[in-house]
Amino acid sequence: MNKNVLIVLGGGFLIAILVAVLVQASLGGKKTEGAEGSQIQILVAARDLAVGKEIGASDLKWQKWPEDAMFSGAIVREDDQKASDAASGRMLQAVSAGQPIHPAFIVSEDKGNFLAATLKEGMRAVAVSVKAQTMAGGFVGPGDRVDVIVTYKVKVQDKDNPAVQAMVSKFATETILENVRVLAADQKAKREEDQAKVARTVTLEVDGAGAEKLALAAEMGDLVLSLRGIGDNGSSRNEQMTTDVSMSRVLKGLAEAQDSGGGASGMVRIYNGGTATNMAVRRTSP
Repeated sequence: MNKNVLIVLGGGFLIAILVAVLVQASLGGKKTEGAEGSQIQILVAARDLAVGKEIGASDLKWQKWPEDAMFSGAIVREDDQKASDAASGRMLQAVSAGQPIHPAFIVSEDKGNFLAATLKEGMRAVAVSVKAQTMAGGFVGPGDRVDVIVTYKVKVQDKDNPAVQAMVSKFATETILENVRVLAADQKAKREEDQAKVARTVTLEVDGAGAEKLALAAEMGDLVLSLRGIGDNGSSRNEQMTTDVSMSRVLKGLAEAQDSGGGASGMVRIYNGGTATNMAVRRTSP
């Protein structure tokens, strides 16, 4: 075989290899384009999310997902939708990073069990009856912080005791809880408007002991919610208490007068035959 024939055969072989490579590359590109076109984006967890976790902007992300592997309940991206706009609320079920988010995993504020999801560990939700004058004119709402005050009648056993007279006559009021978070007003766990709205019940977040105090105080007297300023998270070291005697100068003056001998300090019973007469005895200066 001469040299020219070998050159022609070699050139033809190289051309055949080149054509095969080009055809394969072309077919592979079309296959890749087809695979990309059959994928969608669904919502997944960007990190591990625990039960009760409030979803933040960095907790969710979009991830490509084969369209033929779609499942019911998947949250699919619409146009240029942000992941943080696709879901909000608190986690009812723990999920791992990369796991698809299902609507059943999240409880939103318009769901009945949202309140339970918002409670911190060890805390309880307790509802108390209120009216305009006992909830800062209706300006107390979800997210606010309040002090709880109870006003009640005192049953005085020894009214003639000077120590008792100097302390209380009939009424007393106490601050029983401080810096309590308001969870809901009526059935609303979110403040919908800035205007004051008078609710019939307010739900407070308290611990077990606080729940018992609220239950007892509601039976003893009237409850008042004192609204705290934003950022005011301090608490009083001493238990706050006010009585009618400590508040009223008139009652305080009467108690001091009786204690100093300005009034009757005691009674003497005088018997005359079958009758008895009580007579007031005043103190005399030495």
